[in-house]
Amino acid sequence: MLLSLPFLAISFFFISVVGSFFVTSFFQKIAKHFHIWDDPKSNPLRKKQHAPIPLLGGTGPAFVAIFFMSLLWLLNKYNPEFTAQFGINLEPFRLYWVLVAILILIIGGFLDDKLNIRPHWQVIPITAALLVTIFLGEVRIEALSYPFNSLLPHTPFLPEIITFIWLGFCIAATKFLDGHDGLVTTVGIVSMLTIGSVSLFSHVNQPLIFLFTVVWLGVFAGFLPFNFPNAKMYLGEGGSEIIGFVIGFLSILSGAKIATAGTVIGWFIIDLVLVWLLRILDRRNPLTSGDRLHWHFRLVDLGLSKVRVLVITTLILLVTAHAGLLFGTQEKLWLIGSQIVWVSTIFIITFSLSRFLPARKK
Repeated sequence: MLLSLPFLAISFFFISVVGSFFVTSFFQKIAKHFHIWDDPKSNPLRKKQHAPIPLLGGTGPAFVAIFFMSLLWLLNKYNPEFTAQFGINLEPFRLYWVLVAILILIIGGFLDDKLNIRPHWQVIPITAALLVTIFLGEVRIEALSYPFNSLLPHTPFLPEIITFIWLGFCIAATKFLDGHDGLVTTVGIVSMLTIGSVSLFSHVNQPLIFLFTVVWLGVFAGFLPFNFPNAKMYLGEGGSEIIGFVIGFLSILSGAKIATAGTVIGWFIIDLVLVWLLRILDRRNPLTSGDRLHWHFRLVDLGLSKVRVLVITTLILLVTAHAGLLFGTQEKLWLIGSQIVWVSTIFIITFSLSRFLPARKK
Protein backbone atom coordinates (compact mmCIF):
# COMPACT_ATOMS: atom_id res chain seq x y z
CA MET A 1 0.00 0.00 0.00
CA LEU A 2 1.45 3.33 -1.08
CA LEU A 3 1.45 6.14 1.47
CA SER A 4 0.04 9.45 0.28
CA LEU A 5 2.18 12.57 0.20
CA PRO A 6 -0.14 14.51 2.57
CA PHE A 7 -0.01 11.67 5.12
CA LEU A 8 3.78 11.51 5.00
CA ALA A 9 4.09 15.29 5.18
CA ILE A 10 1.84 15.57 8.23
CA SER A 11 3.54 12.61 9.94
CA PHE A 12 7.09 13.83 9.39
CA PHE A 13 6.15 17.39 10.34
CA PHE A 14 4.63 16.25 13.64
CA ILE A 15 7.49 13.96 14.66
CA SER A 16 10.04 16.60 13.60
CA VAL A 17 8.37 19.22 15.80
CA VAL A 18 8.21 16.90 18.81
CA GLY A 19 11.73 15.54 18.28
CA SER A 20 13.19 19.02 17.84
CA PHE A 21 11.49 20.32 20.99
CA PHE A 22 12.76 17.56 23.27
CA VAL A 23 16.24 17.35 21.76
CA THR A 24 16.55 21.14 22.08
CA SER A 25 15.64 20.83 25.78
CA PHE A 26 18.51 18.34 26.13
CA PHE A 27 21.01 20.64 24.42
CA GLN A 28 19.80 23.54 26.55
CA LYS A 29 20.89 21.62 29.63
CA ILE A 30 24.24 20.80 28.01
CA ALA A 31 24.84 24.47 27.15
CA LYS A 32 24.04 25.55 30.71
CA HIS A 33 26.19 22.82 32.26
CA PHE A 34 29.26 23.66 30.18
CA HIS A 35 28.62 27.45 30.25
CA ILE A 36 28.17 27.67 26.49
CA TRP A 37 26.13 30.82 26.40
CA ASP A 38 25.84 34.31 24.98
CA ASP A 39 27.08 36.76 27.60
CA PRO A 40 25.88 40.36 27.14
CA LYS A 41 29.08 41.60 28.77
CA SER A 42 31.09 40.36 25.79
CA ASN A 43 29.55 43.01 23.50
CA PRO A 44 27.33 45.47 25.43
CA LEU A 45 26.84 47.70 22.36
CA ARG A 46 25.15 44.92 20.37
CA LYS A 47 23.69 42.63 23.04
CA LYS A 48 20.86 43.93 25.18
CA GLN A 49 19.69 40.85 27.12
CA HIS A 50 20.02 41.11 30.90
CA ALA A 51 21.56 37.68 31.54
CA PRO A 52 23.56 35.03 29.66
CA ILE A 53 21.44 32.97 27.21
CA PRO A 54 22.35 29.33 26.38
CA LEU A 55 23.62 28.67 22.86
CA LEU A 56 23.61 25.43 20.79
CA GLY A 57 19.90 25.94 20.03
CA GLY A 58 20.32 25.00 16.38
CA THR A 59 22.34 21.86 17.08
CA GLY A 60 19.50 19.65 18.34
CA PRO A 61 17.10 20.52 15.48
CA ALA A 62 19.90 19.92 12.97
CA PHE A 63 20.54 16.40 14.32
CA VAL A 64 16.80 15.64 14.22
CA ALA A 65 16.59 16.87 10.63
CA ILE A 66 19.66 14.83 9.62
CA PHE A 67 18.04 11.69 11.05
CA PHE A 68 14.70 12.12 9.28
CA MET A 69 16.27 13.22 5.99
CA SER A 70 18.44 10.10 6.09
CA LEU A 71 15.35 7.97 6.79
CA LEU A 72 13.51 9.48 3.82
CA TRP A 73 16.55 9.00 1.60
CA LEU A 74 16.89 5.32 2.59
CA LEU A 75 13.17 4.72 2.05
CA ASN A 76 13.45 6.32 -1.35
CA LYS A 77 16.47 4.22 -2.27
CA TYR A 78 15.57 0.79 -0.91
CA ASN A 79 11.77 0.64 -0.61
CA PRO A 80 10.23 -0.13 -4.05
CA GLU A 81 6.77 1.11 -3.03
CA PHE A 82 8.17 4.41 -1.75
CA THR A 83 10.35 4.81 -4.82
CA ALA A 84 7.40 4.19 -7.13
CA GLN A 85 5.70 7.31 -5.78
CA PHE A 86 8.52 9.60 -4.63
CA GLY A 87 11.58 8.32 -6.47
CA ILE A 88 12.10 11.27 -8.77
CA ASN A 89 15.64 11.08 -10.12
CA LEU A 90 17.89 13.43 -8.12
CA GLU A 91 21.19 12.32 -9.63
CA PRO A 92 23.95 13.29 -9.30
CA PHE A 93 22.94 14.78 -5.92
CA ARG A 94 24.43 12.80 -2.99
CA LEU A 95 22.65 13.50 0.28
CA TYR A 96 25.25 11.91 2.56
CA TRP A 97 27.89 14.45 1.56
CA VAL A 98 25.46 17.31 2.22
CA LEU A 99 24.85 15.82 5.68
CA VAL A 100 28.62 15.72 6.19
CA ALA A 101 28.71 19.42 5.31
CA ILE A 102 26.02 20.11 7.94
CA LEU A 103 28.08 18.19 10.51
CA ILE A 104 31.09 20.34 9.63
CA LEU A 105 29.02 23.46 10.29
CA ILE A 106 27.80 21.99 13.59
CA ILE A 107 31.35 21.25 14.75
CA GLY A 108 32.66 24.63 13.61
CA GLY A 109 29.75 26.41 15.29
CA PHE A 110 30.23 24.48 18.53
CA LEU A 111 33.91 25.40 18.67
CA ASP A 112 33.06 29.04 18.00
CA ASP A 113 30.32 29.12 20.67
CA LYS A 114 32.61 27.51 23.23
CA LEU A 115 35.96 29.12 22.39
CA ASN A 116 34.86 32.36 20.69
CA ILE A 117 37.04 31.76 17.64
CA ARG A 118 38.31 34.74 15.68
CA PRO A 119 36.38 35.55 12.45
CA HIS A 120 39.13 34.55 10.03
CA TRP A 121 39.18 31.04 11.56
CA GLN A 122 35.38 30.78 11.32
CA VAL A 123 35.67 30.90 7.54
CA ILE A 124 37.51 27.55 7.44
CA PRO A 125 34.61 25.20 8.40
CA ILE A 126 32.18 27.21 6.25
CA THR A 127 34.46 26.96 3.22
CA ALA A 128 35.04 23.25 3.83
CA ALA A 129 31.28 22.63 4.09
CA LEU A 130 30.62 24.46 0.83
CA LEU A 131 33.37 22.62 -1.05
CA VAL A 132 32.09 19.26 0.20
CA THR A 133 28.55 20.18 -0.86
CA ILE A 134 29.52 21.35 -4.33
CA PHE A 135 32.24 18.88 -5.36
CA LEU A 136 31.24 15.75 -3.42
CA GLY A 137 27.52 16.32 -2.90
CA GLU A 138 27.14 17.45 -6.53
CA VAL A 139 24.89 20.37 -5.57
CA ARG A 140 25.29 22.91 -8.35
CA ILE A 141 23.31 25.62 -10.06
CA GLU A 142 23.26 24.12 -13.53
CA ALA A 143 20.95 26.63 -15.21
CA LEU A 144 19.77 30.19 -14.87
CA SER A 145 16.67 31.85 -16.27
CA TYR A 146 16.66 34.46 -19.00
CA PRO A 147 18.80 36.45 -19.77
CA PHE A 148 21.52 34.20 -18.28
CA ASN A 149 20.15 30.87 -19.50
CA SER A 150 22.93 30.21 -22.03
CA LEU A 151 25.80 31.27 -19.78
CA LEU A 152 26.40 28.39 -17.33
CA PRO A 153 26.61 25.34 -19.62
CA HIS A 154 29.40 26.88 -21.69
CA THR A 155 31.64 28.35 -19.00
CA PRO A 156 33.97 25.98 -17.10
CA PHE A 157 33.63 26.11 -13.29
CA LEU A 158 31.09 28.94 -13.45
CA PRO A 159 28.29 26.74 -12.01
CA GLU A 160 30.53 25.85 -9.05
CA ILE A 161 31.54 29.48 -8.50
CA ILE A 162 27.95 30.77 -8.62
CA THR A 163 26.81 27.98 -6.29
CA PHE A 164 29.61 28.80 -3.84
CA ILE A 165 28.67 32.49 -3.88
CA TRP A 166 24.93 31.75 -3.46
CA LEU A 167 25.42 29.35 -0.56
CA GLY A 168 28.02 31.65 1.00
CA PHE A 169 25.68 34.64 0.94
CA CYS A 170 22.82 32.57 2.36
CA ILE A 171 25.02 31.45 5.27
CA ALA A 172 26.42 34.95 5.84
CA ALA A 173 22.93 36.50 5.80
CA THR A 174 21.54 34.23 8.53
CA LYS A 175 24.82 34.21 10.48
CA PHE A 176 24.95 38.00 10.80
CA LEU A 177 21.16 38.31 11.04
CA ASP A 178 21.08 36.22 14.21
CA GLY A 179 20.87 39.13 16.62
CA HIS A 180 17.12 39.32 17.15
CA ASP A 181 15.05 36.75 19.01
CA GLY A 182 13.21 34.38 16.68
CA LEU A 183 14.16 36.20 13.48
CA VAL A 184 16.45 33.67 11.80
CA THR A 185 14.19 30.80 12.88
CA THR A 186 11.21 32.58 11.32
CA VAL A 187 13.18 33.21 8.13
CA GLY A 188 13.86 29.47 8.03
CA ILE A 189 10.16 28.66 8.47
CA VAL A 190 8.96 31.03 5.74
CA SER A 191 11.76 29.86 3.41
CA MET A 192 10.81 26.20 3.89
CA LEU A 193 7.16 27.01 3.13
CA THR A 194 8.26 28.80 -0.04
CA ILE A 195 10.76 26.19 -1.25
CA GLY A 196 8.37 23.36 -0.38
CA SER A 197 5.64 25.01 -2.46
CA VAL A 198 8.02 25.37 -5.42
CA SER A 199 8.99 21.68 -5.22
CA LEU A 200 5.31 20.74 -5.73
CA PHE A 201 4.89 22.79 -8.91
CA SER A 202 3.99 20.52 -11.82
CA HIS A 203 7.04 21.54 -13.85
CA VAL A 204 9.35 20.84 -10.84
CA ASN A 205 7.65 17.77 -9.29
CA GLN A 206 10.12 16.96 -6.49
CA PRO A 207 8.03 15.29 -3.72
CA LEU A 208 11.14 14.05 -1.90
CA ILE A 209 12.53 17.60 -1.70
CA PHE A 210 9.12 18.69 -0.45
CA LEU A 211 9.37 16.14 2.37
CA PHE A 212 12.87 17.43 3.17
CA THR A 213 11.45 20.95 3.55
CA VAL A 214 8.66 19.56 5.77
CA VAL A 215 11.29 18.01 8.07
CA TRP A 216 13.21 21.29 8.37
CA LEU A 217 9.97 23.23 8.79
CA GLY A 218 9.10 20.91 11.68
CA VAL A 219 12.46 21.21 13.45
CA PHE A 220 12.40 25.01 13.14
CA ALA A 221 8.86 25.10 14.55
CA GLY A 222 9.93 22.83 17.42
CA PHE A 223 12.77 25.19 18.30
CA LEU A 224 10.80 28.45 17.96
CA PRO A 225 9.24 28.30 21.49
CA PHE A 226 12.78 28.47 22.91
CA ASN A 227 13.77 31.32 20.58
CA PHE A 228 10.64 33.50 20.55
CA PRO A 229 11.07 36.89 22.29
CA ASN A 230 12.27 37.00 24.96
CA ALA A 231 14.45 34.06 23.98
CA LYS A 232 15.37 31.32 26.43
CA MET A 233 17.92 29.88 23.98
CA TYR A 234 19.86 31.10 20.96
CA LEU A 235 20.71 29.24 17.77
CA GLY A 236 24.45 29.62 18.19
CA GLU A 237 26.86 30.10 15.31
CA GLY A 238 26.37 26.61 13.89
CA GLY A 239 22.58 26.84 14.05
CA SER A 240 22.36 30.21 12.29
CA GLU A 241 24.78 29.05 9.59
CA ILE A 242 22.88 25.80 9.03
CA ILE A 243 19.59 27.61 8.41
CA GLY A 244 21.16 29.71 5.66
CA PHE A 245 22.89 26.66 4.23
CA VAL A 246 19.65 24.64 4.14
CA ILE A 247 17.78 27.49 2.47
CA GLY A 248 20.52 27.71 -0.15
CA PHE A 249 20.91 24.05 -1.07
CA LEU A 250 17.20 23.14 -0.96
CA SER A 251 16.38 26.11 -3.21
CA ILE A 252 18.83 24.65 -5.73
CA LEU A 253 17.35 21.15 -5.55
CA SER A 254 13.80 22.45 -5.88
CA GLY A 255 14.33 23.32 -9.51
CA ALA A 256 17.06 25.91 -8.95
CA LYS A 257 14.45 28.54 -8.03
CA ILE A 258 17.07 30.92 -6.68
CA ALA A 259 15.00 34.02 -7.46
CA THR A 260 12.04 32.59 -5.52
CA ALA A 261 14.16 31.88 -2.44
CA GLY A 262 15.73 35.29 -2.94
CA THR A 263 12.37 36.96 -2.35
CA VAL A 264 12.63 35.68 1.24
CA ILE A 265 16.30 35.70 2.17
CA GLY A 266 17.10 38.50 -0.29
CA TRP A 267 15.99 41.10 2.27
CA PHE A 268 18.76 40.02 4.60
CA ILE A 269 21.42 39.60 1.93
CA ILE A 270 20.74 43.19 0.90
CA ASP A 271 20.81 44.28 4.56
CA LEU A 272 24.11 42.46 5.00
CA VAL A 273 25.71 44.12 1.96
CA LEU A 274 24.55 47.59 3.07
CA VAL A 275 25.89 47.06 6.59
CA TRP A 276 29.23 45.89 5.20
CA LEU A 277 29.32 48.96 2.92
CA LEU A 278 28.62 51.34 5.82
CA ARG A 279 31.37 49.74 7.91
CA ILE A 280 33.86 49.98 5.04
CA LEU A 281 32.96 53.65 4.51
CA ASP A 282 33.54 54.13 8.24
CA ARG A 283 36.95 52.44 7.81
CA ARG A 284 36.04 49.46 9.99
CA ASN A 285 36.34 45.74 9.38
CA PRO A 286 32.98 44.72 7.83
CA LEU A 287 33.16 41.20 9.29
CA THR A 288 34.20 41.83 12.87
CA SER A 289 32.69 45.18 13.84
CA GLY A 290 30.15 44.91 16.65
CA ASP A 291 27.34 47.42 16.13
CA ARG A 292 23.57 47.76 15.70
CA LEU A 293 23.39 48.70 12.03
CA HIS A 294 21.21 45.78 10.88
CA TRP A 295 17.61 46.81 10.24
CA HIS A 296 16.10 44.81 13.11
CA PHE A 297 18.47 46.53 15.55
CA ARG A 298 17.54 49.91 14.06
CA LEU A 299 13.81 49.28 14.52
CA VAL A 300 14.28 48.14 18.12
CA ASP A 301 16.45 51.17 18.88
CA LEU A 302 13.66 53.41 17.54
CA GLY A 303 11.31 52.02 20.18
CA LEU A 304 9.61 48.98 18.62
CA SER A 305 9.42 45.87 20.80
CA LYS A 306 11.16 42.67 19.75
CA VAL A 307 7.79 41.01 19.15
CA ARG A 308 6.59 43.84 16.91
CA VAL A 309 9.80 43.80 14.87
CA LEU A 310 9.44 40.03 14.46
CA VAL A 311 5.77 40.30 13.44
CA ILE A 312 6.45 43.11 10.94
CA THR A 313 9.37 41.23 9.42
CA THR A 314 7.36 38.00 9.18
CA LEU A 315 4.48 39.75 7.43
CA ILE A 316 6.89 41.30 4.93
CA LEU A 317 8.47 37.91 4.27
CA LEU A 318 5.10 36.20 3.80
CA VAL A 319 3.93 38.85 1.32
CA THR A 320 7.12 38.78 -0.76
CA ALA A 321 7.34 34.97 -0.61
CA HIS A 322 3.75 34.72 -1.88
CA ALA A 323 4.56 37.18 -4.66
CA GLY A 324 7.68 35.18 -5.51
CA LEU A 325 5.56 32.05 -5.97
CA LEU A 326 3.09 33.82 -8.27
CA PHE A 327 5.44 35.98 -10.31
CA GLY A 328 7.50 35.00 -13.32
CA THR A 329 11.27 35.43 -13.49
CA GLN A 330 11.19 38.99 -14.81
CA GLU A 331 8.67 40.07 -12.15
CA LYS A 332 10.81 38.43 -9.44
CA LEU A 333 13.77 40.52 -10.57
CA TRP A 334 11.63 43.63 -10.21
CA LEU A 335 10.56 42.41 -6.77
CA ILE A 336 14.17 41.92 -5.67
CA GLY A 337 14.95 45.38 -7.06
CA SER A 338 12.15 46.83 -4.94
CA GLN A 339 13.63 45.06 -1.91
CA ILE A 340 16.89 46.93 -2.46
CA VAL A 341 14.95 50.21 -2.53
CA TRP A 342 12.93 49.35 0.61
CA VAL A 343 15.91 48.21 2.68
CA SER A 344 17.90 51.27 1.60
CA THR A 345 14.95 53.49 2.55
CA ILE A 346 14.71 51.86 5.97
CA PHE A 347 18.43 52.51 6.47
CA ILE A 348 18.07 56.19 5.55
CA ILE A 349 14.96 56.77 7.66
CA THR A 350 16.23 54.99 10.76
CA PHE A 351 19.62 56.68 10.50
CA SER A 352 17.94 60.09 10.23
CA LEU A 353 15.58 59.41 13.15
CA SER A 354 18.40 58.10 15.33
CA ARG A 355 20.12 61.48 15.06
CA PHE A 356 17.02 63.24 16.40
CA LEU A 357 16.14 60.53 18.97
CA PRO A 358 19.48 59.77 20.67
CA ALA A 359 17.75 58.45 23.80
CA ARG A 360 16.46 55.46 21.87
CA LYS A 361 20.00 54.18 21.43
CA LYS A 362 20.27 53.14 25.06
